[in-house]
Amino acid sequence: MGKFAPSPLDQRAQAVADRLTRASKRQQLPGALPMLGQAVRSKLRDGTWDPTMSEPGKRFLADKYVALDPEKAALCYLLCRSLDARRVVEVGTSYGVSTIYLASAIRDNLAAAPGESGTVIGTEHEPAKVAAAREHLVEAGVADYADILAGDLRETLPAVDGPIDFVLVDIWIPMAEPALRILEPKLRRGALVVCDNIVSGASSYRAYTDYVRDPDGPFQSVTVPGRGGIEVSMKR
Repeated sequence: MGKFAPSPLDQRAQAVADRLTRASKRQQLPGALPMLGQAVRSKLRDGTWDPTMSEPGKRFLADKYVALDPEKAALCYLLCRSLDARRVVEVGTSYGVSTIYLASAIRDNLAAAPGESGTVIGTEHEPAKVAAAREHLVEAGVADYADILAGDLRETLPAVDGPIDFVLVDIWIPMAEPALRILEPKLRRGALVVCDNIVSGASSYRAYTDYVRDPDGPFQSVTVPGRGGIEVSMKR
């Protein structure tokens, strides 16, 4: 037995996800020093260590994978399977790595429900990433279970219909809380929302965590530490 549980993906999807994850990791080391420089400049200029808050920082990340860790993506797959999810929203698709896991979960749920339909609705602002994500979904064999909305999520998400079973939030931090507020009325009771890097980005995610942790708000939430941490929130 290995150190980690095996992937829930089939061989075709796994091959694509593995290749993209390796590409994401190859970007991380060469990009570490430039990103540190961006962070220092951001702190001096804007008072925050988060370089993505500035236009230069956003441009720097425009072609980066910043893919969800495979273990976190596998957890999202299992949560979608447990919920028997039919409608999933991914806030921040990038190159489609985590989308492959989510779309695979939808496909596998539908395998036991002939005649029913389901989909992952992704959001992505960068046109080149939208095109690449769509190609990767085709290559992974799950394109029939995903639809990527191109453009500003503040314009695209309001048109998404409910009921929504599951949401993955892995986006430019200032967009996380506004996106969830758009989606919240469309979440069914018991729907789950997973947000990545909630511990490593705690100060930047303050508006988001204040929202999902509000005892009088629409969510009940738990923080899972490790690898940047994730927040798992359930719609009351």
